Amino acid sequence: MYKFAGKLFGLLLRRYAAKKPISHEEALRVQEELLLGLVKRAAKTKFGIDHGFGDVTTISKFQRNVPVRDYQAFWKEYWSDKFPLLDNTTWPGRIFYFAKTSGTTTGKSKFIPCSKDMVKSNNAGGLQVVIEHLRNRPDSKVLEGRTFLFAGSPDLDELAQGVFAGELSGIAARETPRWAGRDRYYPPENLAVLKDWEEKLEKISVDCLDKDIRAISGLPTWLQILFEKIFANSPERSRNLKCYFPDLELIVHGGMGFKPYHGYFQNIVGDSRVDFREVYAASEGFFAIADRGYDEGLRLIVDNGIFYEFVKADEMGEGSAKRYWLGDIEKDINYAIIVTTCAGLWGYVVGDIIRFTDIENLRILFAGRLSQTLSVFGEKIVNEELEVAVAVAAAKMGLNFHDFAVGSVFLKNTTAKGQHKFIVEFEETLTRQQQLKLAKIIDGELGKSNSGYATRRKNEVNIIAPVVVSVPSGTFAKWMDAKGKMGGQNKVPRVLEQEQLDDLLKLTSGN
Repeated sequence: MYKFAGKLFGLLLRRYAAKKPISHEEALRVQEELLLGLVKRAAKTKFGIDHGFGDVTTISKFQRNVPVRDYQAFWKEYWSDKFPLLDNTTWPGRIFYFAKTSGTTTGKSKFIPCSKDMVKSNNAGGLQVVIEHLRNRPDSKVLEGRTFLFAGSPDLDELAQGVFAGELSGIAARETPRWAGRDRYYPPENLAVLKDWEEKLEKISVDCLDKDIRAISGLPTWLQILFEKIFANSPERSRNLKCYFPDLELIVHGGMGFKPYHGYFQNIVGDSRVDFREVYAASEGFFAIADRGYDEGLRLIVDNGIFYEFVKADEMGEGSAKRYWLGDIEKDINYAIIVTTCAGLWGYVVGDIIRFTDIENLRILFAGRLSQTLSVFGEKIVNEELEVAVAVAAAKMGLNFHDFAVGSVFLKNTTAKGQHKFIVEFEETLTRQQQLKLAKIIDGELGKSNSGYATRRKNEVNIIAPVVVSVPSGTFAKWMDAKGKMGGQNKVPRVLEQEQLDDLLKLTSGN
């Protein structure tokens, strides 16, 4: 079934791939019309009535009527009292799905409304990934095989009759009709639903090898663990993915910076023709896709039920902070991304930081999380700067990167000066000399990319040299497993709170 459906979809999607991407001028028109269309649809909801949607006829009027809110504010003001039965609350009709987040920063899951319209929007985003692949590779046969989704459990919790919560992969699976070829997705349900991570990894790493896999999708850190398991099962074979998936064409990744993992992935595909395509998809929506090569930015999807606004990251939290839209954004500025969606999110703070690299084509780079900015000493280092610094340092030393996290530590008897402590995991545990060298390179790279850090490091004003603590391979997986956060959309937080840092160091001392 999946081969027939794939060929059929391939013919259709190639027509879309042949079309030129939407122009900048058209994108602005589409975004304005989209916002006003969403407002009109939700005018009679509780939220629409409260915010005078009947009088909203322009973007500026919308911004005046609707303040920026985060999840906690929406939960408290509109969702908590009625949850899980949200009827005409912030979106017309009933919300039948909630995307349950991984809670990377706080450890607490959130329940993001996911309307039927948003399900369609997410599906369209997935199709756009294939369209971009076909644009870059017209001879592709990726749709004639299976797509390996190395995600979390497809299980959904029924919160009320007909109302479900779970990961987006589970929502998508439930909404995929059989005629569309459910069997084109791997793994099968009996493996996907396994709760024990080690058991799931072991069985999938063996079972997946003869399943006609053409595309693989997942978080880089978990894909790395999967691939290493596959290689370990067959030590006599080459460490090249083409030896295990001969028709593999595409690796789709997202959810975290790819810079630290790029070298590893390049090594395991070698000279094979395997494309990497980054996506920016969150529980709130499918936002952007890489339409060019590695590190050239992701193009925003502007016609898919989501209206975008932006606030300069260093102004977030200020009552007078200006809200920008695609018509007045600037290049190379860190913005907090704000969305209004077809699931009833209005002026919603996603919590991510992005930066535009190309205004004309609306390409962005993911720079990190607002809550994951390293700034105990006022340095304001974003995830991207941390990941680039560690990646460059690892490359200069020829180290095979696995994962890392960083916390801030005050010097004894003072809260005015301290240092950053990097917990790093490589293929092999580093010697003392290697740790010192790695720390020195990281220090230099952060000084180049972040003026706030450089100022505070100069003459050790309030930050002294960082330290590196090398941990054995598998430490971060063990730590995540202890928290019940292995696999799927769960990821290691780059910036650790003091309690998390102490917890990880305690685990490390026990190794």
